[in-house]
This record gives sequence, C-alpha cells and structure tokens, in this order.
Amino acid sequence: MRIRLTYRIPMNAAETLFFCENRNITHTFFWNLLSPSYVYLSHSCNSRIRLKVMSQTTATSSEYATNDNEAKAKFELKKNFGFWSGVALTIGTIVGSGIFVSPVGVLRSVHGSIGVCLLVWVGCGLIAMMSALCYCELGASLRTSGGEVTGFHAAYGPALSFMFLWSRLMISNSTSSAITLQVFGSYLLSPFYSDGCTPPDSAIKLNAILLLCFLIYLNCVSVKKTVKFEIAFSITKFLAMALVATGGIVCLALGNEAGRYNFENAFAAGPLTAITAWDVGMAFYQGSWSYTGYHILYSICEEIKNVKKNLPQATMVGLLLVMVMYISVNIGYLSVLTVDEIISSKAVAVTFGHKILGPMAFIMPLFVCFSTMGNQNGSYLADARLPFAAARSGLMPRIFSMIHIKYYSPIPALLAHFTVTLFFILLGDVESLINAFAFLGWTTTGLNAASVLILRRKLPNLDRPYQIPTVIPILLVCLSIFFVVVPFLRRPSFVIVYAVIFYILALIGYYLYAVKKLRLPKSRRATIFLQKLLQCAETDWDGNEFEKAGK
Repeated sequence: MRIRLTYRIPMNAAETLFFCENRNITHTFFWNLLSPSYVYLSHSCNSRIRLKVMSQTTATSSEYATNDNEAKAKFELKKNFGFWSGVALTIGTIVGSGIFVSPVGVLRSVHGSIGVCLLVWVGCGLIAMMSALCYCELGASLRTSGGEVTGFHAAYGPALSFMFLWSRLMISNSTSSAITLQVFGSYLLSPFYSDGCTPPDSAIKLNAILLLCFLIYLNCVSVKKTVKFEIAFSITKFLAMALVATGGIVCLALGNEAGRYNFENAFAAGPLTAITAWDVGMAFYQGSWSYTGYHILYSICEEIKNVKKNLPQATMVGLLLVMVMYISVNIGYLSVLTVDEIISSKAVAVTFGHKILGPMAFIMPLFVCFSTMGNQNGSYLADARLPFAAARSGLMPRIFSMIHIKYYSPIPALLAHFTVTLFFILLGDVESLINAFAFLGWTTTGLNAASVLILRRKLPNLDRPYQIPTVIPILLVCLSIFFVVVPFLRRPSFVIVYAVIFYILALIGYYLYAVKKLRLPKSRRATIFLQKLLQCAETDWDGNEFEKAGK
C-alpha cells in the first residue's frame, strides 16, 4: 500500500541530504509562500520508513520517523460525517428559501384548489424519496465521491459525465447559487426599508458576495466547522418551519375565518373542474424544486463513516422529516391566509409574519436568511466534490484533484466554484440561462434512475449492500421523460438553443482534453505554482469501485 507523508522542515535545512531505509521513495518539495521559513516535504513509499534529515551547513541532524498509525494512514478526504451530521446536511441542503417564498407556484398551478395543492406536496415528497433511493443504491455500491459525475461515468462513459459536469459547474449550480445569494441579500436588507421600497442592487450584490466569501472560506479551512455550521442552521430552519406550522394551527383552532373556509372548501368543485393534466404537471414541477438537494450525501460518499449504513439511513430520515415539515408549513399558511393572499404574495412567509406576528414580523426575513445560508453551505460542500472527482478521472485539470495538506479540503475545486458564482452575481441577469437549462434537473433524475438498471446489468459483481425494487427506477424514468418533453412541446422556447450550443462545445472540449490529451502551454508549471500557493497535494486514491468490479 502506497502512503503519502508530509513533513514541515525548517528552511535552515534547505541544503539537506535525505537518507531512507527504503529506497523505493519519491519526494516533492512544497515551499510555503505564507510562511517562507518552512518547506514541506511530501513523499510516498511502499512501507513504513524512517527519514533522516541532515543539514550540510549546520552539520546537525534530526530524524522524522513514522509511527504505525501514520504508516497506515492515507492522505485523503477525512470521514467527518456520521448519521446525525448526515441528516443535518440533508435537511440543510434541501431546505432553502423555496418553502418560505414559492409555495405560490403550486397553488396557482392548481387554480387555488387547497386539497389538490396538499396532495401535490405529498406527491413531490414521494417522488423525491424514490429518487433518493436510487442515489442511495448507487452511493452505497460505488462508494466514491463526485455524485452523478462518478455514477454517469460508470453507467454511460466519460463523455456524458464530462457534459454533465460542465453544465452543473458552469451553468446550473452557479446560476442558481448566484440567485439564491441575492435572495439572501434582499431579505437581509428588507427590514431596513419601508413598505414599497426595495434595496438597491449594489447593496444586494455586496451582501451576496460577502456571504459567498464567508461560506467558501469556511469550506476551505475546516470541514468539521462546516458540519457544525450546517447542524446549527438545520435547527434554525426547523424552528422557522415549526413557528409557521404551529402559529397557523393555533390560529385555526382559535377560529380563524380564512383557515376554516380554506379547509371546509378544500375540494370545492369550481377549482377542480378547471384543473387539467398539464396544470397538475406544472404543480409537480414547481413543488419538486423545493425538494432538490437530497442527493447531497451521494456527492460525499468518501467522507461518510460506514457509508453502506449511514448513507441510506441519513438520506431517508432527513428527507422524511423535510416532507412532514413542508406539508405542515403549507397547512400553517392555509390556516391564516386566503388563497388570493397567497397567490398574490411575493414571499408567503413574510406575508404570514405580518398577519400573525405584528411588530415581530421582521423575524421571518431573518429566518429566510438563515435558511439560505445553510442551503448554500451544504451546496458548496457537495459542488466542490464534482470537479474533484472528475479531475481524478482525468476529465479536468490535475490541480482540481488536490486537497489541502492540513485542512483536507478540495480548495482548488472550491475556488473554481467561487469564481464562476461570483461572475454570475456580477452579471446580474441570468434568467435566460436558467430557462435554457431548466430541464437539467429532471434529466439528471431520469439518467440517474436509468443508471441503476444499467449498472446492475453492466457490473453484476459490484458489491451492493441493498437493491431497490426495479419498478422505482422505471417509474422515475417515465416521469422524467414527461417533465422534460411535455413542457417543451407545449411551450417551445428559443432559449433551448443555448443549451444545445453549450453541449456541442462541451463535447468538443471533451474530445480535445480527455481524448486527444491537449494541454495549454506551461500548464504543468501553472499547476505546480498553484499547488505551492494553495499548499495542496494529490490524494492517495485507489481508483473507482466500478473500475475494479469491471476487471
């Protein structure tokens, strides 16, 4: 077993002789630009070694010997996630600003039918749970970080994995993150502006950028602190949702007229007769957006303790809790607000707060901010693992496969995501790009479900701790086809051309980079410079599980 060890050696031993009991050794120097009085020696060898460092200038020597634990340890991402931290991360990533801002879309799609609206929220939760089961089977069997990048590579090959990676990294994740961060900036500033006044765009963007910098920094310097941060904000989210649900139910019990009318006429004939199959489909489209993020643990498989057990359990428990709270929150809204008030509201939670909290209504915008912070924190944790996993497989520059020698975090990948997200925040108008890639979520769900069936046939010897019923991935594939094809056929849009052009360019990039192995001049020198600057090194990686199973 090859191991990599890193030593912090004083620069007064710069001219040194290295003696090793085992000659089968390779070593690399890292100059710490932030602390130039030290140099890092990173080496890998096949067995336990004893390294002697002798200074020619001082004629002194010192020994750096590995102990048994160090000899067995691998330089890799650390396993920081157990069951409860996995549950918190799942909840924190799913629950963003959506449940506090956009339940309007579901109710509007079903023409104000309260009963159908609640059934749609239940149905969206069940679809999310079926999709999560597919992710759990794949994650527990592949056991490699990278999420869909790894799964698509195993099922469909590197070309599709590359296309998915670039659409997520360059468009989907970055644009949605830029918008969510600006939602945070808007809600953070809203208590300081009177009714009818909106904060200036410059102030909103400044707050969005500050939050982006803080969360990226947190993810860079400490994965453990990132986990604690996520747990804290998951608790905050539950308090916010509990406040809405409990406050609404109490008002209903006290005889709130709007709430009584809503539930007494939940399945009124008027709205029901106006609902079409297309309306129900659009309602599911709206509701499913609030459940996105349940795949988070699939993206960090290598960092989960006892992944075969904790991955499926934490994912399903977290998703079930979110589903229950989402339904309770909608009941809370409907217990206080009329259908017209909900549909006309730009932010339902804020309207709800003004209705029952009075002077304490400013609490709701703050809860939206806390929810957004937790959601983005979890998203950055997962998004950074996509280029990290792709680079290890040769689909991205080598620098992105490296992690910090002290913090064990994929800093180059995090900084790449930071750069693209910052660009879209400054750009401002990304609505056309989001519309062009709106189909990506359901396409990913369908491809992921189909990959479960493909890998069962392609890799029958792959260790699978459990298998989900075959009918689940088949049903998800059918639903995905419906939600991708039908909206485009009903309302064709020119913006889809943007996506087609992007994917053609991605295929060209894949051919040049991954197939022809073309590299920019001095790319190796740039990699070494960034490696020194960021103090990163490649992990000790034994390869993908699906590649081992296929041999």
